[in-house]
Amino acid sequence: MVGRLKLTLAALAATLLILPGFAQAQEGGRFQVLIPYFEPRDDADDDFGKDTSEKLRELINTLPTHMALEEDEIEDQAEAFNMDIDDLNCLFSIQLAAQLGVPVAICATYTEQEEAERTWTVNASIRTIDTSEEFVLSEFTVTRGDEDEAAAQEIFNQFDRYNTQVRSAAICNDYAASQQWDNALRNCDESLAINPDAMATRFMRGRVLYELERGDEALEEFDRVLEVDPFHEDALQLAGYIATVAGDDALGRDYYSRYLEINPGNVQIRMRIAYEIAQAGDPVGGMQFIQVGLDVDAESTDLLDQYAGFAFTAALNAQQEYEMVSPQAEGIAPEAAEYYREAIDAYTKVFEARGAETQPDRLRNIVAAHIQLEEFTEAISLSERILEVQPEEERIWSLYADALQRGERLDDAIAALGRLREINPEHPTAALRQGNWLIQASRLEDAVGVLSEVAAGNPDQARQAATMIFNEAYQNGYQQDDFAYSISGMTAAKQLPNVPPEVVHQLNFWHGFSIHRAATAAQEAQTLETATATLPRFQQALALLNDTGEYPSSVNVDLSQLTTNIGTYIEIQEAIIQRGR
Repeated sequence: MVGRLKLTLAALAATLLILPGFAQAQEGGRFQVLIPYFEPRDDADDDFGKDTSEKLRELINTLPTHMALEEDEIEDQAEAFNMDIDDLNCLFSIQLAAQLGVPVAICATYTEQEEAERTWTVNASIRTIDTSEEFVLSEFTVTRGDEDEAAAQEIFNQFDRYNTQVRSAAICNDYAASQQWDNALRNCDESLAINPDAMATRFMRGRVLYELERGDEALEEFDRVLEVDPFHEDALQLAGYIATVAGDDALGRDYYSRYLEINPGNVQIRMRIAYEIAQAGDPVGGMQFIQVGLDVDAESTDLLDQYAGFAFTAALNAQQEYEMVSPQAEGIAPEAAEYYREAIDAYTKVFEARGAETQPDRLRNIVAAHIQLEEFTEAISLSERILEVQPEEERIWSLYADALQRGERLDDAIAALGRLREINPEHPTAALRQGNWLIQASRLEDAVGVLSEVAAGNPDQARQAATMIFNEAYQNGYQQDDFAYSISGMTAAKQLPNVPPEVVHQLNFWHGFSIHRAATAAQEAQTLETATATLPRFQQALALLNDTGEYPSSVNVDLSQLTTNIGTYIEIQEAIIQRGR
């Protein structure tokens, strides 16, 4: 999944199942179970419910993993909460278990029939207190004659299926914690095959499917969880993230909106959700979520700060998409311009509120946005204002120089980069940019002065500097048949120190070739005057072309034929001079 961001193991740990019966050990490593009197319905006999619950407690106590609270203890604990044991229906029993820290409760109701023979039909369930999940047992009927023992034994047998489901869920949980996703999925499936309504396990299955990059299936699982618990925060949050990363921004925003309904006034939650939306690839969605908060508190600098950041990212994305769709288009996309203005407005409010405490990257973004909008006067003015309070901020000096140069204040731009070099003599691009701007302004002598300094101390930048001068001389000199400009540029580039031999060979080739073409045009009159003027130029061209290494092969030129031709021109000029004398 492109752009997918893995959640950290710490985040996973926060969403792992709280497993029933394994959450906390009690009484020597065994887990307690609360079994109240089973409830009679339709005037059924009370004694069956009391006797059956007692028999079941005895059976549970035979397990090495669980033990039942004794009847007297249940009675005492109920009294402590102003309840009578006879009034402990399933709901009250679950509440009591939660208060006591007991992880499991077993509830049952029953009806009694007296037709051909006396029978009791039992409906029972096992409740997991921490997750509020219900494991419904299959309905069964017992007949008179040790009916309480038979009923208790049937519930006990089905309790084994519950434990199997819990163990599979626990193993799924353990495999997920160690990021063994295939094994985790297999055990989640085994657990859900026993109890399809175990929503904690179903959520974990969705979580595992997400990690296996099966996002559509994960969303299906989360939707099933949300059908049962519409306010399941983890399911809403992760579903929103998956949908957004998959490109379904509308669906992602819907999940996140439902999540925020749980805590509508919590600014920190809103900011966190908006950040997750933006990180998942929907900064516009993040803006929308923050805007709701700003509608309530328009002066919140935290909200404004985040809103501006999302707007700036949205502008970058819109411009990138615009350039991809329309490669020949120039200027800024209208949508990108709108987002840049949103960013400027919000960031400016933050700057006005925080002043010198404003983070430098926020200030850089304001200036950069003005530059992107070609509002150079505003960018220059704001840069100067920022530099009054943060005079050593390198990035602002850099952007300030860009705004000055694009605003046709070249000397001021060169000076701004000079100040940047004073602040950071090792700045990687300041000197090169000075040289490049001077080259573009046809101020080669000034450019060589700046670039010679940086080239002397850095061979890599010497290569870059020489290449910049070459590119200018080639594009605006040689390719325009302005050979004098081409020759001037090639000569200037070779004046730099530390220029690598292969770059010197390239410069020699085009230097010699430019001289050759200029001399060829100048000698056409074939007079003593033209021959005298062009002979040394042809000789210089030949010398340069004989010092080009392997470079000519890269431009598909037959160097041998070229030098032979120049040799012929030399002979012609020499003959004209000899005849003229």
